[in-house]
Amino acid sequence: MSPSLRPRAAGLATALAALVAARAAEAAPPEQAAPPAPEAAALDASPPPAEEVVVIGQRIGPSDSADVLTSVDILGGEELQKQSTAEPLELLRRAPAVYVESFNQGIITADLGLRGFNTQGDVAHTKLLIDGIPSNHYVGLPDMKAVFPLEIERMEVVKGTNDPRYGLNNVAGNVDVVTRRTGNERVARLRAGSFWTVEPQVLVATQDDTLSQTYFAGYHGSDGYRDHARSDKVAGSAKWFYEPSRELRVGLILRGMLLDADAPGYLSAEDARARPTASPAHSAADGGRQSTLHASVHLDHELAEGLSWQLKAYGQAFLRDRWVRFDPELSQQMRVEDDRQYGAISVLTYRTRDPRALGLAVEWGVDYQLQDSRYRRFPSVDRARQGAAFRDEDFALHAAGSYVQASARPLEPIKLVAALRADRLAGAGRFLEQPEGGAPRRVERDLNDYGFIWQPKASVMVTPVKGQSLYANYGRTFQIGTGNGAYATQGAPLDPSINDGWEVGYRSSVSPWLKGHVAYWEQRASGEVRDKGDGSGDAENVGETLRRGFDVELTLRPFEFLSVWGAFSRALSEQVEPGPALAANKGKELDHVPSFSAKGGIDVRPLQELLVSVFCYAQGDYYLTKENTTEELGSRKVGDYVLVNASASYDATETISLGVEVNNLLDQSYDTSIWHKDYGAVGAQHNPGNARSAYVTGTLIF
Repeated sequence: MSPSLRPRAAGLATALAALVAARAAEAAPPEQAAPPAPEAAALDASPPPAEEVVVIGQRIGPSDSADVLTSVDILGGEELQKQSTAEPLELLRRAPAVYVESFNQGIITADLGLRGFNTQGDVAHTKLLIDGIPSNHYVGLPDMKAVFPLEIERMEVVKGTNDPRYGLNNVAGNVDVVTRRTGNERVARLRAGSFWTVEPQVLVATQDDTLSQTYFAGYHGSDGYRDHARSDKVAGSAKWFYEPSRELRVGLILRGMLLDADAPGYLSAEDARARPTASPAHSAADGGRQSTLHASVHLDHELAEGLSWQLKAYGQAFLRDRWVRFDPELSQQMRVEDDRQYGAISVLTYRTRDPRALGLAVEWGVDYQLQDSRYRRFPSVDRARQGAAFRDEDFALHAAGSYVQASARPLEPIKLVAALRADRLAGAGRFLEQPEGGAPRRVERDLNDYGFIWQPKASVMVTPVKGQSLYANYGRTFQIGTGNGAYATQGAPLDPSINDGWEVGYRSSVSPWLKGHVAYWEQRASGEVRDKGDGSGDAENVGETLRRGFDVELTLRPFEFLSVWGAFSRALSEQVEPGPALAANKGKELDHVPSFSAKGGIDVRPLQELLVSVFCYAQGDYYLTKENTTEELGSRKVGDYVLVNASASYDATETISLGVEVNNLLDQSYDTSIWHKDYGAVGAQHNPGNARSAYVTGTLIF
């Protein structure tokens, strides 16, 4: 990248931190906001049973997901490690109110939806982190392909607008994938089954008084359900954490992944039902390669009694080559992405030890990220590049943010939290333009001047009886265009979309055999910015939007050997004021937002060594376009389906366990992805989901 695109934001983080500190006193008072879920929200809200956590002594360190007073769910590692999937994002199907769309197009695998935001990648709405490090592509798409299930300790899902820890991409919530990094264990697992699937995983961890080391390696290979869907992925990681004293811990994490995958392409509705395994002839050379590299340094230091500092610094790269031909009337394209990211996250936390201080905790965070990216498209034939790039974008985006948060208990049953966050964005880029009738030319554009984006947050939780909590919260987040949609064009620059949201809820865990959670939420965007979806990379403002819904979760354990859980979420979306250009869309729904998502499971342990589980996932239908109509479908919705999976695991000895699983037990016909294109042969494009499949697993602890 040209030096002119490099850090134009020198000193940005420092200046922003000072400005936030100055404005902190002006933040919205606690009584203006409504907080969320209970302090143990993350520990007992997850559908799959979570392990009990016992905390001894006084807490140190920054706040975590369980401290955010909102809808928080934590999926435990014991359940996740038993799963297996080519795309790890699909593990989030088990999280309440989360829906996942599986594209199955080579290296373009899946996206997740949250709080009424869709899964099409046109809005960057959910921030994904792996071990606290951001893992979204430059266009906002979450990417966790470098992580295998066996390596995961837990997944933390925070929904809503009142989490101040993150700025960019944290529009509707965030997901943090925490991997295993301590202990003494050696685990090897081999899974094999349908579609010639083979997946070996090995994890080795050692720990002594001062040093812990964790190494992981995994491979996933499969022919896939559909023709021309072969994929091969290999990943590995190494983690070293040195803890010379209770007050200091320093760590290094290295991670890498290589993926080579064919893409079967999309089918018409008729072909998807008649020949679901088929791959159209024009997609015969489609596919791609991706490599991911990551390095991060982690520091935790207790500076004084009650005062701690956490620092994370990282560098990572997402490198992708993709060949795609959506239609026989179009030529194949080679799409090349070189996305390099560098950043740091610092959190200073003070927790008072004086009982007269009402449990006061104050936190100051500062974060910075540079996205140094280049995206190009070339004409190609059978994966051979033909000529010069017809789309070339080379840009740098600097994102700096800072927040101040304070929490206290003025009375024992009441907890108040107030925070103020500000973000500042800067950057510049070079873009290839091709004027009509003219020669291609390169133009420089600055990032849209969004100014300082202020985001007040406030929450309250009342616990009149132990195990019974009422909460309410208010928060503001922001969203900008992705890729070149964030840069000034010849037209008027797009302002950031300001999202104001609130939530009220009730959580109950009075009895160890019955736990529940119910919440109602709303989120209103001032001027939603979305990718046009026409291949140009440009963004459009679809105006004011409103999303609202409710979530219900219930876990029942009437007996030691039986656990039943379920979750239901309803999400409604509306284009409230789309503006003169899109006036006909007023009052219509946003596209690709399932009307509901429901999931549940039954775990039975007839013997101490045997566990039998059934899992069910269902989602509602949705519109394919924001106009809520297409020539092919009229105003009909699509995309609803129900799946049932079953599994059993048996501990043969203390060191050997065996497992079997059957996915899509009822052999339902369904589509994991449907989208509508308005070029080439216009119409809905379908990716059929897998038919019934079976797998066996063997695990060895050595």
